[in-house]
Amino acid sequence: PKSTIVITSRPSAGVQQHTEPDCLMHIMGFSPQHVKKYVQQYFSIVGKLEQAEALLRTLNESQVVIDLIHTPIFLLFVCVLWEEETVMTTGTTTGLYNSLLTDLVRKHCKREGVDMPTDGLPAEVAGALLQLGKLALEVLLRNETTIDVAEAEKANMNWELLLKLGVVSMEMSASRLHPRKQLNFSHKTMQEFLAGRYAAHAVVDQDIVELLQLTSISNALELSNLLQF
Repeated sequence: PKSTIVITSRPSAGVQQHTEPDCLMHIMGFSPQHVKKYVQQYFSIVGKLEQAEALLRTLNESQVVIDLIHTPIFLLFVCVLWEEETVMTTGTTTGLYNSLLTDLVRKHCKREGVDMPTDGLPAEVAGALLQLGKLALEVLLRNETTIDVAEAEKANMNWELLLKLGVVSMEMSASRLHPRKQLNFSHKTMQEFLAGRYAAHAVVDQDIVELLQLTSISNALELSNLLQF
């Protein structure tokens, strides 16, 4: 009776429609001042401060990117890509994640001494990412955000390669009696991106309504972020 329950969710989850919370808070995200400070600190740390002002000028010219970088994780991705390319080639969430994925693979190939194809991804990496996308979709449909390593091994997925890429990280489940190794995504949108990427590949041979279990409007709304990818 004296417990305090904290529920965190996206606004679209409609928590207030199912409960009567004593307090409701909304995370506003980064302000323009926060964005400027973050960008300057990032490039100061990596020793490339001159790139900060150039990126800030570019960000001010793209309304779509401005909308994305209110979320800190997206701003980090933009900084990482700008540090590598010094060019903003995308103004969509899908384009941002595609660029990030390509950059992660490029760095992996450089570390491992593997040639990076000029068009597409190395076959082993491409296969592992599609398998990850399939499992990402399956757990997403179960309203889960982690993948058990045992489940990944059952699917013959090269999860160790995915850890090296930095697409997922390893963590232990919260259970003390039956702890399990789990693969965790850096952000739920990364899970949705990889699941959407797999879905785009799978719908060639499978009906999207069946694949995504779109049996009602509410189901479609719950998967709205995935469908955007």
